[in-house]
Amino acid sequence: MNQEPYLSSFDRWKLAFYKNLLKRFEAYENKVSIIIQGPLNQRSINTIPEYLKYGEVIVSCWDNDDLSLLDKHTQNIKIVVNHYHDVISKARRTHLKHPIILQNYTTHNALKQASGYLAIKTRSDESYPVLDPLLNMLKKNRDSKEWYKIVTSNIYFRYDSQFKFHPSDHLIAGSLIRMKQIFEESYLRCATGRIKGLGPEQLIGHSTISTYFDPILKCREKPDPNRSKEQMKKHFDIIRIRDLPRCTWTSSYRKYDPLRSEEDWCHHINDINKYS
Repeated sequence: MNQEPYLSSFDRWKLAFYKNLLKRFEAYENKVSIIIQGPLNQRSINTIPEYLKYGEVIVSCWDNDDLSLLDKHTQNIKIVVNHYHDVISKARRTHLKHPIILQNYTTHNALKQASGYLAIKTRSDESYPVLDPLLNMLKKNRDSKEWYKIVTSNIYFRYDSQFKFHPSDHLIAGSLIRMKQIFEESYLRCATGRIKGLGPEQLIGHSTISTYFDPILKCREKPDPNRSKEQMKKHFDIIRIRDLPRCTWTSSYRKYDPLRSEEDWCHHINDINKYS
């Protein structure tokens, strides 16, 4: 006759405690924070109900936005209102028309309010109502030795022969820890003028690599143009927009019209060598 082994009351308490703790860790590791950053736009506001199916939603906008646009969602989301004049005084312009501090500032402040284990940054003028394929990639990395990897869309993800360290900055996702490190670094580099010669995407590429602490070498990595392909493969994965149903992206080059098709971008990180 089978008999259960004897467990003291303390052992039974410990077993129950650890089982409960495991459930809490598993729940936390699946928690997602979705950030909508930039000037309020109806395109992303209309997508909020879809985003809420995946986790908490944080809208990081500006004090000159019409906040009444969010009235029907205020009970279900977090809102971060950034003061435009405070940050524009810290801006350093590059060869681009607009200072690149703005994206990094709104994202950085939103990440400070996030409580998920995973974080997804979206643009306010874009819409990604079906995020399951992206989340599958994030969870696969989370459960591997490549937990630190960042996943971006393929939108304007450049081949190494075109631009080095040039991921996409339209849709960016990873562990909350890494995302905080990256956007804090990008924001501080903007505020202190350490962005010479870098576009917004390259700044994020540099910040991603330079904030990674190598546990074997016991030091941070440095972006190395001679190892750019290797470093980009190590630190980035790509989700194609064709794999994100019903998504809408936009671009200043296309006058911010709603777009859905792909162009000649780097569609998989292993293709970054193309044209080299």
